[in-house]
Amino acid sequence: MKLIYICSPYRADDDAILQRNIEYARELTRGVLLQGGVPVATHLYMTQCLEESVEEERNTGLAAGREILRRCDAVFVGVKYGISSGMKAEIELAKKNNIPVVFSEVMREAT
Repeated sequence: MKLIYICSPYRADDDAILQRNIEYARELTRGVLLQGGVPVATHLYMTQCLEESVEEERNTGLAAGREILRRCDAVFVGVKYGISSGMKAEIELAKKNNIPVVFSEVMREAT
């Protein structure tokens, strides 16, 4: 089974957009699971352990996420809500490490 890094927006200016971004990451994660992959959505779980509003903690989470990304077989980029600066950095890191990058609005569920 392949490790698939989920790349989608997280940060938001308000709670409604944040919740939308979380739901989108969950949707992408579910799609990868149903396709037989092993999704890695660091922004879904690291934000449960670290304070996003504390810059040092946010940077710790981002550094850990980059290290995890380097170990993945592919990066799945959810583009439904655009590509944030953080996502751009993850995409560039994947390309630099010759990790395949797939762009899509949704991850198609297995039928």
